[in-house]
Amino acid sequence: MGALRICKETVWSDLPEHLMERVLECLPVDCFFRFRAVCRGWNVLFSSQYFNSIARNSQPFLILCPSNTQLPSLIYSFFTHTWRTIPLSLPHNCLINFRGSASGLLLADISANFWFGYNSPTLCVCNPLTQTCSTLLETVSVIRIMAKAILPVGNKRDEFTVMVVGMSSTGTVLVEAYNSTTKAWKVAGSIPDVVIRNESMFFCKGYLFCVTATEGIMAYNVEQGITTTMALPTADVHNLWTRLVCCKTRVVVVRTIEENYSLEGLIMWELVFHERAKDCKWEEIGRMPCSVCEKFRRSSNSNWFECVGVGDKICFRANESIEILVYDLSTSSWNWLPKFPADLRYVSMRCLPLEIMPGTEFS
Repeated sequence: MGALRICKETVWSDLPEHLMERVLECLPVDCFFRFRAVCRGWNVLFSSQYFNSIARNSQPFLILCPSNTQLPSLIYSFFTHTWRTIPLSLPHNCLINFRGSASGLLLADISANFWFGYNSPTLCVCNPLTQTCSTLLETVSVIRIMAKAILPVGNKRDEFTVMVVGMSSTGTVLVEAYNSTTKAWKVAGSIPDVVIRNESMFFCKGYLFCVTATEGIMAYNVEQGITTTMALPTADVHNLWTRLVCCKTRVVVVRTIEENYSLEGLIMWELVFHERAKDCKWEEIGRMPCSVCEKFRRSSNSNWFECVGVGDKICFRANESIEILVYDLSTSSWNWLPKFPADLRYVSMRCLPLEIMPGTEFS
Protein backbone atom coordinates (compact mmCIF):
# COMPACT_ATOMS: atom_id res chain seq x y z
CA MET A 1 0.00 0.00 0.00
CA GLY A 2 2.86 2.36 0.86
CA ALA A 3 4.61 1.60 -2.43
CA LEU A 4 1.39 2.24 -4.36
CA ARG A 5 0.96 5.61 -2.67
CA ILE A 6 4.55 6.58 -3.45
CA CYS A 7 3.98 5.51 -7.06
CA LYS A 8 0.87 7.71 -7.33
CA GLU A 9 2.69 10.70 -5.89
CA THR A 10 5.55 10.14 -8.33
CA VAL A 11 3.14 9.96 -11.26
CA TRP A 12 1.62 13.32 -10.33
CA SER A 13 4.96 15.02 -9.75
CA ASP A 14 6.38 13.70 -13.02
CA LEU A 15 3.30 14.55 -15.10
CA PRO A 16 4.16 17.13 -17.81
CA GLU A 17 2.72 20.57 -17.15
CA HIS A 18 0.52 20.62 -20.25
CA LEU A 19 -1.11 17.31 -19.20
CA MET A 20 -1.56 18.58 -15.67
CA GLU A 21 -3.34 21.64 -17.06
CA ARG A 22 -5.69 19.42 -19.06
CA VAL A 23 -6.52 17.34 -15.96
CA LEU A 24 -7.15 20.37 -13.76
CA GLU A 25 -9.42 22.10 -16.27
CA CYS A 26 -11.81 19.12 -15.99
CA LEU A 27 -12.35 19.66 -12.25
CA PRO A 28 -15.83 20.60 -11.02
CA VAL A 29 -16.18 24.33 -10.52
CA ASP A 30 -16.57 24.10 -6.74
CA CYS A 31 -13.26 22.22 -6.43
CA PHE A 32 -11.05 24.89 -8.01
CA PHE A 33 -10.05 26.72 -4.87
CA ARG A 34 -9.66 23.60 -2.73
CA PHE A 35 -7.21 22.18 -5.26
CA ARG A 36 -5.35 25.49 -5.49
CA ALA A 37 -4.40 24.93 -1.85
CA VAL A 38 -2.79 21.52 -2.53
CA CYS A 39 0.61 22.89 -3.50
CA ARG A 40 2.35 25.96 -4.87
CA GLY A 41 2.66 24.45 -8.35
CA TRP A 42 -1.09 23.84 -8.69
CA ASN A 43 -1.84 27.33 -7.46
CA VAL A 44 0.48 28.76 -10.12
CA LEU A 45 -1.24 26.67 -12.80
CA PHE A 46 -4.70 27.92 -11.80
CA SER A 47 -3.48 31.51 -11.93
CA SER A 48 -1.62 31.15 -15.23
CA GLN A 49 -2.66 33.05 -18.34
CA TYR A 50 -2.90 29.77 -20.27
CA PHE A 51 -5.33 28.14 -17.85
CA ASN A 52 -7.51 31.22 -17.69
CA SER A 53 -7.56 31.47 -21.49
CA ILE A 54 -8.76 27.85 -21.67
CA ALA A 55 -11.39 28.54 -19.01
CA ARG A 56 -12.58 31.69 -20.78
CA ASN A 57 -13.07 29.84 -24.09
CA SER A 58 -14.64 26.69 -22.62
CA GLN A 59 -18.35 25.90 -22.45
CA PRO A 60 -19.91 27.90 -19.58
CA PHE A 61 -21.75 26.16 -16.77
CA LEU A 62 -25.49 26.46 -16.21
CA ILE A 63 -26.26 27.73 -12.70
CA LEU A 64 -29.68 27.74 -11.03
CA CYS A 65 -29.80 30.37 -8.29
CA PRO A 66 -32.65 30.18 -5.73
CA SER A 67 -34.35 33.31 -4.41
CA ASN A 68 -34.08 31.80 -0.92
CA THR A 69 -30.58 32.76 0.26
CA GLN A 70 -30.48 29.85 2.71
CA LEU A 71 -30.49 27.32 -0.13
CA PRO A 72 -27.42 26.43 -2.22
CA SER A 73 -27.33 26.95 -5.96
CA LEU A 74 -27.27 24.12 -8.49
CA ILE A 75 -24.61 24.05 -11.18
CA TYR A 76 -24.51 21.83 -14.27
CA SER A 77 -21.37 20.89 -16.18
CA PHE A 78 -21.83 20.19 -19.88
CA PHE A 79 -18.43 18.45 -19.77
CA THR A 80 -19.19 15.91 -17.03
CA HIS A 81 -23.00 15.97 -17.57
CA THR A 82 -23.61 16.23 -13.83
CA TRP A 83 -25.36 18.51 -11.34
CA ARG A 84 -23.59 19.75 -8.21
CA THR A 85 -24.54 22.10 -5.41
CA ILE A 86 -22.53 25.24 -4.75
CA PRO A 87 -23.17 27.66 -1.86
CA LEU A 88 -23.36 31.40 -2.38
CA SER A 89 -22.27 33.82 0.34
CA LEU A 90 -25.33 36.09 0.53
CA PRO A 91 -27.17 37.95 3.29
CA HIS A 92 -29.91 35.90 4.95
CA ASN A 93 -33.58 36.75 5.54
CA CYS A 94 -34.03 38.86 2.44
CA LEU A 95 -35.49 38.63 -1.04
CA ILE A 96 -32.97 38.12 -3.81
CA ASN A 97 -33.44 38.17 -7.57
CA PHE A 98 -30.57 37.25 -9.86
CA ARG A 99 -30.42 39.42 -12.97
CA GLY A 100 -27.36 38.49 -14.99
CA SER A 101 -23.81 37.14 -15.12
CA ALA A 102 -20.45 37.93 -16.69
CA SER A 103 -16.86 36.77 -16.20
CA GLY A 104 -17.86 34.30 -13.50
CA LEU A 105 -19.75 36.92 -11.47
CA LEU A 106 -23.49 37.11 -10.70
CA LEU A 107 -25.55 40.30 -10.47
CA ALA A 108 -28.48 40.30 -8.07
CA ASP A 109 -31.08 42.49 -6.32
CA ILE A 110 -31.19 42.26 -2.55
CA SER A 111 -34.00 43.90 -0.61
CA ALA A 112 -36.37 42.78 2.12
CA ASN A 113 -38.93 45.44 1.14
CA PHE A 114 -38.60 45.42 -2.63
CA TRP A 115 -42.16 44.32 -3.31
CA PHE A 116 -43.68 46.88 -0.96
CA GLY A 117 -42.59 50.09 -2.65
CA TYR A 118 -41.05 51.71 -5.68
CA ASN A 119 -37.56 52.19 -4.31
CA SER A 120 -34.89 50.35 -6.23
CA PRO A 121 -33.35 47.37 -4.40
CA THR A 122 -29.73 47.12 -3.37
CA LEU A 123 -27.50 45.68 -6.08
CA CYS A 124 -24.77 43.18 -5.31
CA VAL A 125 -22.22 41.18 -7.27
CA CYS A 126 -21.26 37.75 -5.98
CA ASN A 127 -18.52 35.30 -6.94
CA PRO A 128 -19.66 31.66 -6.66
CA LEU A 129 -16.07 30.37 -6.76
CA THR A 130 -14.66 32.48 -3.94
CA GLN A 131 -18.07 32.60 -2.20
CA THR A 132 -17.77 36.35 -1.72
CA CYS A 133 -20.35 39.08 -2.21
CA SER A 134 -19.84 42.80 -2.86
CA THR A 135 -22.67 45.28 -2.26
CA LEU A 136 -22.69 48.22 -4.65
CA LEU A 137 -23.26 51.82 -3.65
CA GLU A 138 -26.60 53.40 -4.46
CA THR A 139 -26.98 54.93 -7.90
CA VAL A 140 -26.35 58.67 -8.06
CA SER A 141 -28.93 59.90 -10.58
CA VAL A 142 -31.28 56.95 -11.18
CA ILE A 143 -33.89 56.73 -8.43
CA ARG A 144 -35.93 53.83 -9.88
CA ILE A 145 -34.15 51.08 -11.78
CA MET A 146 -36.02 49.48 -14.67
CA ALA A 147 -33.31 47.13 -15.99
CA LYS A 148 -29.75 46.18 -15.13
CA ALA A 149 -26.84 44.20 -16.55
CA ILE A 150 -23.28 43.23 -15.64
CA LEU A 151 -20.52 43.60 -18.21
CA PRO A 152 -16.94 42.29 -18.31
CA VAL A 153 -14.14 44.79 -18.91
CA GLY A 154 -11.96 43.41 -21.72
CA ASN A 155 -9.91 40.41 -20.59
CA LYS A 156 -9.31 41.74 -17.09
CA ARG A 157 -10.70 39.07 -14.84
CA ASP A 158 -10.97 41.22 -11.69
CA GLU A 159 -12.91 44.13 -13.22
CA PHE A 160 -16.54 44.55 -14.20
CA THR A 161 -19.14 47.20 -15.01
CA VAL A 162 -22.76 47.23 -13.92
CA MET A 163 -25.13 49.28 -16.07
CA VAL A 164 -28.68 50.24 -15.14
CA VAL A 165 -31.50 51.92 -17.03
CA GLY A 166 -33.91 53.86 -14.88
CA MET A 167 -35.87 56.97 -14.07
CA SER A 168 -34.25 60.09 -12.64
CA SER A 169 -35.91 62.57 -10.28
CA THR A 170 -36.76 64.76 -13.28
CA GLY A 171 -38.49 61.93 -15.16
CA THR A 172 -35.65 61.38 -17.64
CA VAL A 173 -34.67 57.81 -18.48
CA LEU A 174 -30.93 57.53 -17.85
CA VAL A 175 -28.21 54.95 -18.29
CA GLU A 176 -25.87 54.85 -15.29
CA ALA A 177 -22.69 52.77 -15.02
CA TYR A 178 -20.81 51.42 -12.00
CA ASN A 179 -17.05 50.90 -12.34
CA SER A 180 -15.60 48.22 -10.06
CA THR A 181 -12.17 49.91 -10.08
CA THR A 182 -13.31 53.36 -8.99
CA LYS A 183 -16.29 51.92 -7.05
CA ALA A 184 -18.43 54.79 -8.29
CA TRP A 185 -21.49 55.41 -10.46
CA LYS A 186 -21.48 57.74 -13.46
CA VAL A 187 -24.22 58.74 -15.89
CA ALA A 188 -23.40 57.17 -19.26
CA GLY A 189 -26.23 58.65 -21.30
CA SER A 190 -29.98 58.98 -21.70
CA ILE A 191 -32.50 57.09 -23.81
CA PRO A 192 -35.93 57.90 -25.25
CA ASP A 193 -38.93 57.43 -23.01
CA VAL A 194 -39.47 53.67 -23.25
CA VAL A 195 -41.13 51.18 -20.92
CA ILE A 196 -38.94 48.14 -20.33
CA ARG A 197 -40.90 44.96 -19.75
CA ASN A 198 -38.17 42.81 -18.20
CA GLU A 199 -35.75 43.91 -15.50
CA SER A 200 -32.91 41.90 -17.00
CA MET A 201 -30.87 42.97 -20.00
CA PHE A 202 -27.63 41.69 -21.49
CA PHE A 203 -24.57 43.00 -23.29
CA CYS A 204 -23.60 41.72 -26.74
CA LYS A 205 -21.49 43.18 -29.55
CA GLY A 206 -21.24 46.57 -27.87
CA TYR A 207 -24.98 46.91 -27.21
CA LEU A 208 -27.28 46.52 -24.22
CA PHE A 209 -30.40 44.60 -25.27
CA CYS A 210 -33.77 44.35 -23.53
CA VAL A 211 -37.45 43.79 -24.39
CA THR A 212 -39.82 46.77 -24.27
CA ALA A 213 -43.48 46.80 -23.29
CA THR A 214 -44.48 47.72 -26.85
CA GLU A 215 -43.37 44.33 -28.21
CA GLY A 216 -40.04 45.61 -29.40
CA ILE A 217 -36.31 45.38 -28.70
CA MET A 218 -34.19 48.23 -27.38
CA ALA A 219 -30.49 48.23 -28.31
CA TYR A 220 -28.29 50.78 -26.57
CA ASN A 221 -24.81 51.37 -28.02
CA VAL A 222 -22.63 51.63 -24.92
CA GLU A 223 -19.72 53.40 -26.63
CA GLN A 224 -21.72 55.91 -28.69
CA GLY A 225 -24.68 56.35 -26.34
CA ILE A 226 -27.16 55.81 -29.19
CA THR A 227 -30.46 53.98 -28.72
CA THR A 228 -32.08 51.93 -31.47
CA THR A 229 -35.46 50.22 -31.27
CA MET A 230 -36.66 47.42 -33.52
CA ALA A 231 -39.80 45.35 -33.86
CA LEU A 232 -39.90 41.75 -32.74
CA PRO A 233 -40.20 39.05 -35.41
CA THR A 234 -43.70 37.76 -36.07
CA ALA A 235 -45.27 34.61 -37.42
CA ASP A 236 -48.78 33.60 -38.48
CA VAL A 237 -49.54 32.26 -35.00
CA HIS A 238 -50.61 33.68 -31.65
CA ASN A 239 -47.53 34.62 -29.63
CA LEU A 240 -47.82 34.62 -25.86
CA TRP A 241 -44.37 34.96 -24.32
CA THR A 242 -41.21 36.59 -25.64
CA ARG A 243 -37.71 35.79 -24.37
CA LEU A 244 -34.47 37.41 -25.49
CA VAL A 245 -31.22 35.49 -24.95
CA CYS A 246 -27.54 35.88 -25.78
CA CYS A 247 -25.56 32.88 -27.02
CA LYS A 248 -21.91 33.97 -27.16
CA THR A 249 -22.16 36.76 -29.77
CA ARG A 250 -25.57 35.78 -31.10
CA VAL A 251 -28.81 37.53 -30.12
CA VAL A 252 -31.80 35.18 -30.24
CA VAL A 253 -35.48 35.85 -29.56
CA VAL A 254 -37.76 32.98 -28.51
CA ARG A 255 -41.53 33.27 -28.98
CA THR A 256 -44.23 30.76 -28.10
CA ILE A 257 -46.95 29.27 -30.27
CA GLU A 258 -50.18 29.03 -28.27
CA GLU A 259 -53.54 27.49 -29.11
CA ASN A 260 -56.50 27.51 -26.72
CA TYR A 261 -54.19 28.67 -23.91
CA SER A 262 -51.96 25.65 -24.42
CA LEU A 263 -48.31 25.75 -25.45
CA GLU A 264 -47.95 24.24 -28.91
CA GLY A 265 -44.36 25.11 -29.77
CA LEU A 266 -41.52 27.63 -29.87
CA ILE A 267 -39.99 29.61 -32.70
CA MET A 268 -36.47 31.06 -32.53
CA TRP A 269 -35.07 33.93 -34.57
CA GLU A 270 -31.52 35.28 -34.65
CA LEU A 271 -30.74 38.97 -35.02
CA VAL A 272 -28.37 39.23 -37.99
CA PHE A 273 -26.08 42.21 -37.56
CA HIS A 274 -25.03 44.61 -40.28
CA GLU A 275 -22.88 47.71 -39.94
CA ARG A 276 -25.61 49.61 -38.12
CA ALA A 277 -28.11 48.25 -35.62
CA LYS A 278 -31.05 49.73 -37.54
CA ASP A 279 -30.06 47.65 -40.57
CA CYS A 280 -30.28 44.37 -38.64
CA LYS A 281 -32.87 41.77 -39.53
CA TRP A 282 -34.40 38.67 -37.96
CA GLU A 283 -33.81 35.21 -39.44
CA GLU A 284 -35.67 32.14 -38.21
CA ILE A 285 -33.21 29.51 -36.97
CA GLY A 286 -35.40 26.78 -35.51
CA ARG A 287 -38.69 25.49 -34.15
CA MET A 288 -39.51 23.10 -31.35
CA PRO A 289 -40.72 19.71 -32.70
CA CYS A 290 -44.18 18.56 -31.63
CA SER A 291 -42.84 15.54 -29.71
CA VAL A 292 -40.40 17.70 -27.74
CA CYS A 293 -43.10 20.30 -27.08
CA GLU A 294 -45.46 17.65 -25.72
CA LYS A 295 -42.89 16.43 -23.18
CA PHE A 296 -41.94 20.00 -22.28
CA ARG A 297 -45.61 20.86 -21.71
CA ARG A 298 -46.13 17.77 -19.51
CA SER A 299 -43.18 18.74 -17.31
CA SER A 300 -45.08 21.75 -15.92
CA ASN A 301 -48.55 22.88 -14.91
CA SER A 302 -48.46 26.18 -16.82
CA ASN A 303 -47.25 27.79 -20.03
CA TRP A 304 -44.70 29.93 -18.20
CA PHE A 305 -41.05 29.13 -18.83
CA GLU A 306 -37.66 30.79 -18.75
CA CYS A 307 -34.74 30.37 -21.10
CA VAL A 308 -31.12 31.46 -21.08
CA GLY A 309 -28.19 31.29 -23.46
CA VAL A 310 -25.26 29.22 -22.20
CA GLY A 311 -22.44 29.28 -24.72
CA ASP A 312 -23.85 27.94 -27.99
CA LYS A 313 -26.87 26.43 -26.23
CA ILE A 314 -30.30 27.70 -25.16
CA CYS A 315 -31.58 26.17 -21.93
CA PHE A 316 -35.34 26.06 -21.24
CA ARG A 317 -37.00 25.39 -17.90
CA ALA A 318 -40.78 25.17 -17.59
CA ASN A 319 -42.47 26.41 -14.43
CA GLU A 320 -41.79 24.12 -11.43
CA SER A 321 -40.03 21.55 -13.61
CA ILE A 322 -37.00 19.52 -12.52
CA GLU A 323 -35.90 19.02 -16.13
CA ILE A 324 -33.98 21.37 -18.41
CA LEU A 325 -34.48 21.26 -22.17
CA VAL A 326 -31.50 22.30 -24.29
CA TYR A 327 -31.36 23.47 -27.90
CA ASP A 328 -27.85 23.30 -29.36
CA LEU A 329 -27.36 26.03 -31.95
CA SER A 330 -24.23 24.38 -33.36
CA THR A 331 -26.01 21.10 -34.16
CA SER A 332 -29.66 22.28 -34.34
CA SER A 333 -30.59 19.48 -31.93
CA TRP A 334 -32.80 19.15 -28.83
CA ASN A 335 -31.70 17.30 -25.67
CA TRP A 336 -32.73 16.91 -22.04
CA LEU A 337 -30.37 17.38 -19.13
CA PRO A 338 -30.46 14.90 -16.22
CA LYS A 339 -33.15 15.72 -13.66
CA PHE A 340 -32.11 17.67 -10.61
CA PRO A 341 -33.43 16.80 -7.09
CA ALA A 342 -37.22 16.66 -6.90
CA ASP A 343 -37.32 18.52 -3.57
CA LEU A 344 -36.30 21.66 -5.50
CA ARG A 345 -39.27 21.50 -7.87
CA TYR A 346 -41.19 24.30 -6.15
CA VAL A 347 -38.16 26.47 -5.34
CA SER A 348 -38.03 29.74 -7.25
CA MET A 349 -34.74 29.68 -9.17
CA ARG A 350 -33.15 31.79 -11.90
CA CYS A 351 -31.17 30.12 -14.69
CA LEU A 352 -27.93 31.87 -15.70
CA PRO A 353 -24.72 31.04 -17.55
CA LEU A 354 -21.56 30.90 -15.45
CA GLU A 355 -18.18 31.23 -17.10
CA ILE A 356 -15.15 29.62 -15.51
CA MET A 357 -12.89 32.44 -14.42
CA PRO A 358 -10.66 30.97 -11.66
CA GLY A 359 -8.76 34.22 -11.15
CA THR A 360 -11.83 36.41 -10.72
CA GLU A 361 -11.55 38.11 -7.34
CA PHE A 362 -12.72 41.35 -5.82
CA SER A 363 -12.97 42.93 -2.43
